[in-house]
Amino acid sequence: MGSWPKESPLSLEQICIEYCVNNLWLLVEEYPLMQGVYFRPSIAFPRGLSDKLLECMISKIPYLKIMEQNIFRLFCDRSYCVLTCLNLRHTSVDLKQLKHLCQHPVSEIDISYCEEIRSNYISAINQAGPNLKLLRMGGKLEGYENLTLYEELDTMYDLDRGDILRNNDKVLNCPNLLSLTIKDVNFIEFNPDEDCDNYHDDPNGIQEDEKLRNFFKSLFQPMIKLTQLDLSGCQLRNDYLDILSSLRCLTFLSLSDVLDGSVSALKSIAKIRGLRHLDISQGNDDTFNVPVRYSHPEAVLAELVQSLPHLTSLDISGTNLAGINHVEPSSHRLKPKSSTYIEEEPVSCCIRGLEGRHFDFLGLLDCTGDACYRQGIPAKLITGEASEAQILLSIHRYRDKPHLLTRGLNNLFQWFRNPPPNITDHCCALEGILHGMNLNKHDKHVQISGSASLFYIAKGPHKESITSQQKKRMIDCLLDAMERHNTETTMMRNGCLTLCHAEIPKDVMYCYDRLVKVLVNMLKVEMRQEYGDDFIPRIGIFLLNSLACQVDGKHKEAVGNLGVVEMMCKIIKHKLTLAECDEVLEVAWSTLWNVTDETPSNCQKFITEGGMQHFIACVEKFPEKEELLRNMMGLMGNIAEVKELRVQLMDPKYMSVIYSFLSSTKDGIEVSYNSAGVLSHIASDSPETWTIESPTRNEVLRGIVQAIERWPLSSKRNINYRSFEPILKLARCYHTPAVQQWAVWALCNLTQVYPDKYFPILETEKGIELLNVVFANPSTLPAVRMLANSILDTYRKFKDGTEQIMEDVVMASESEDDEHL
Repeated sequence: MGSWPKESPLSLEQICIEYCVNNLWLLVEEYPLMQGVYFRPSIAFPRGLSDKLLECMISKIPYLKIMEQNIFRLFCDRSYCVLTCLNLRHTSVDLKQLKHLCQHPVSEIDISYCEEIRSNYISAINQAGPNLKLLRMGGKLEGYENLTLYEELDTMYDLDRGDILRNNDKVLNCPNLLSLTIKDVNFIEFNPDEDCDNYHDDPNGIQEDEKLRNFFKSLFQPMIKLTQLDLSGCQLRNDYLDILSSLRCLTFLSLSDVLDGSVSALKSIAKIRGLRHLDISQGNDDTFNVPVRYSHPEAVLAELVQSLPHLTSLDISGTNLAGINHVEPSSHRLKPKSSTYIEEEPVSCCIRGLEGRHFDFLGLLDCTGDACYRQGIPAKLITGEASEAQILLSIHRYRDKPHLLTRGLNNLFQWFRNPPPNITDHCCALEGILHGMNLNKHDKHVQISGSASLFYIAKGPHKESITSQQKKRMIDCLLDAMERHNTETTMMRNGCLTLCHAEIPKDVMYCYDRLVKVLVNMLKVEMRQEYGDDFIPRIGIFLLNSLACQVDGKHKEAVGNLGVVEMMCKIIKHKLTLAECDEVLEVAWSTLWNVTDETPSNCQKFITEGGMQHFIACVEKFPEKEELLRNMMGLMGNIAEVKELRVQLMDPKYMSVIYSFLSSTKDGIEVSYNSAGVLSHIASDSPETWTIESPTRNEVLRGIVQAIERWPLSSKRNINYRSFEPILKLARCYHTPAVQQWAVWALCNLTQVYPDKYFPILETEKGIELLNVVFANPSTLPAVRMLANSILDTYRKFKDGTEQIMEDVVMASESEDDEHL
């Protein structure tokens, strides 16, 4: 089992880089005439640090208040920074910016899955010239055309002479290139349709397929130093592969999802005799879980392997090249009794064609004949589904092959969901999933399958071992997937379920706004689909409520600005239309209660969105729903705390409903208590502000006192105060004794039932001093004085008990010290 990494802080360098990125506006200036932002003249980043700064910026694009295009513009000027590595995978860098960035002395470029770069990019890459050692490009993106060489061929081909003239017959002028990845590119674009009888010829009589072969030759043949080539998913003619035999240094060749059972292609590959690693796996959607079949597979495999004497790594996943499992006939005769010496019988090779060879790696995922389950597989490392080791190796090995990775992740999920057997190495699984999801953000199948297993890791027996950095990467991964694939219900479900196992809000404070946006947008999408799955709104509102209930006013205000109040009001309106009171409706009101707590701007948003009309409608339609009534009245209390908004509550239809709840016994004392609180705040203003005839102010004040006298002082509460400031204001309300009585009763109840929680708050906000003043004031009513005295008496006992506990701790510590003397 792999060990979990130790919890450790970020390096000082990383902390500084993240600080710079998080405070980017300290480093840049906006130049309207130049239509962009640029580093300040005094700013300069050295080689190495510039790469890390760009990488950090790209990873934080969703958090930054700067357009992604402006980030790339920042790095176009080489006088401020020097880049050596361009990892632009999955970004929206455009061709113009790429040309500027490639003027840096870069040795590595990755423009895989870049939606803005689909053609005319070769000239930009050639600017890197002799410095370039690694290049990755291409990759399928849903909704975009595949990367094409069509324009490159047009611009480089001289129709008068019929050959390629530029860059000394080189397409890529990168003489020191060691590693090249080109994915999902069509190298037979100009081939005729199957129905055509003749090739399309140019005016000089040169057939299109000949042009493309010459182009392919001009692209690869000059790369004399190339050691690694990955053409996964490309469309090639089999005879093109002969050209690769001229690459004398080539030791690594990946043709995953290329050959489709072509024996002639394998014969061409066999000529590249220096290969040490060969990948001819198949996993594309056309053959999903149906292995690609070669004719005479065992003979074909044997011939291929015999032709490649240096081969130590071979991947034939998703094919029939492993043949069938040949079981040796066994005798039923009794064996002689064992002697003192037992000779261990060698296990014969279970794959015809590989006899006499032993590999460092063999890929057997989804091969025919259950190849990965066989005994005697001639390899140290094997991908497949027969064991935990095979499954975990699959998700690590195929992290840049989305089709095979999806299969590996599905196998992992099945083991998590249906034990035994169990996945024991959760750390290895977690790292494999995160790497795979990050490299394949575009692929919804990878994201859905990966997030399904993340759920089991997040809630599993090793969840306490997950480091804070791993947890952060996991949350980032989920948010990336939920942003890109927000119409995929399964993806949103998996993401929300996994996030529920995070410690909210602590684990997500660094991405608080981003998470709120994701959840609000998810609810918008779900509303457009008319709640096809009721689970999504339930869990989305639950998470928003969790995010809102334990943060301060700054974050509550941010939640309001991100559209949560409007969204909750829409959900409430929808539920009213359906006349449906369920958990979604109740939690929507609970969320509004939390986001309006000591946040006047959100209270105003609620009123603006027609919230008071929704309140009346819910009371009329669902008068017996205790949880609903409690949440709504809590929200009314938050509005009543805002002096400027009380006038909007001073309406007979609102006040009569709130007043009627004074006598309510629903949900213990909660509904009645909240009603009294709302009315106390309104009555705390001068009598002149009471502008309605019914109920009268005196009726309300009498009702408050009568309600207080009914409530048991020891009542358990379903409420959470983070501050007593609004209540302490009412405790100073000598001109209206009923209001003061409600405030002091509330403090007495809370500190008596929950002293450890609420006395520290009361101390911090100078409530003890205020209660001493209230107790000593001769105008204080006897009932209020008695409550204040009770609080002060309980406080003295609380302090004495705390001091006694501290004395006991000190004495115990001194006693231990004496023992060690």
